[in-house]
Amino acid sequence: MHILVINFTADTTPEQFDILVKADAPVFAEIDGLIHKNFVFNHEEKTYGGVYMFESKATLKAYMAGDIFKSVVENPEWSDHLVRHYEVHSEASQIQDSQRIRNQNATKNTIR
Repeated sequence: MHILVINFTADTTPEQFDILVKADAPVFAEIDGLIHKNFVFNHEEKTYGGVYMFESKATLKAYMAGDIFKSVVENPEWSDHLVRHYEVHSEASQIQDSQRIRNQNATKNTIR
């Protein structure tokens, strides 16, 4: 898996941001290879963006070559863009997931 983090500064209100992300959310559901996008914000600092999880480096690169990505980084109303790409350490993530499941099962067993 690969993670893409995009942050930018925008002069928008919480209400405007809410309307924008609710309208955009269905668009991201249609992107090939995108597992999930978290819409992130810090209204006090006027910082917004997304954390994207892609199936592969190829699907991430395809997204970055496309019109949706370009519309974000080329939007004249947004500035101070920061774009970062990370690869996920799958084995460590699987260990964490397995431990979480064991902990949940142990909690269920003590409740009974």
